[in-house]
Amino acid sequence: MQLYLNDTSPFSRVVVATALLSNVPSLSFVWVDPWSSPSNLKRVNPFCLIPALDLDSGHSLTESLCISQYLIETNQPTRLKNVKLNDVDQVKLLGTAKTLMEIAFRTAVLPRFTDQNNELIRRGQEGIVLALTNLNKEMDESGLEFYLDPNLATLYLHIGLEYIQFRHRALYDDAAVTHIDEFLNTSPFSQLLELVSIERLSEKPEYSALESSWRQL
Repeated sequence: MQLYLNDTSPFSRVVVATALLSNVPSLSFVWVDPWSSPSNLKRVNPFCLIPALDLDSGHSLTESLCISQYLIETNQPTRLKNVKLNDVDQVKLLGTAKTLMEIAFRTAVLPRFTDQNNELIRRGQEGIVLALTNLNKEMDESGLEFYLDPNLATLYLHIGLEYIQFRHRALYDDAAVTHIDEFLNTSPFSQLLELVSIERLSEKPEYSALESSWRQL
């Protein structure tokens, strides 16, 4: 299997973390710049979006959530669970976490293609602050136990929040995040995500190197 990814994409990071937690064997990374529309990425995903997983069967999977769910269901890991689709709280958290990640990503990349005062950028920035404030309030009211369950929603939330810290630090600091900080410090995925940090992925490591380090933890 080949995973097409880049170093700063939070969506790629979700799939890398899922693969390690799922003990996926025989995976190789193909580091690409999706903005340059490379032909090898276009072959597996005509939209030139990452991540994309090229399976040995010849099938190509796209969209981080679909890829992650496939890896979990195929490998049945003990350290990561799929979201229970009949659990409204888990589904709500997954929707919140993934939307937060998508808006944070879009708001970060839009200045490449449009003016800084674009309405979508402004709305995205306002939405991020409000979403963080609401999340922090919900954590305060319900406690952190629910957010520490090692499922895919929790993983998306952790990576999404760290991406906001990376790309939108001022917005993160503008929101009330006391309980969010506590979540990040106690998350069931803290140890793994230190291993597959944005800084580490910027070095474009081999999957086998990350897998070896993960087994030693």
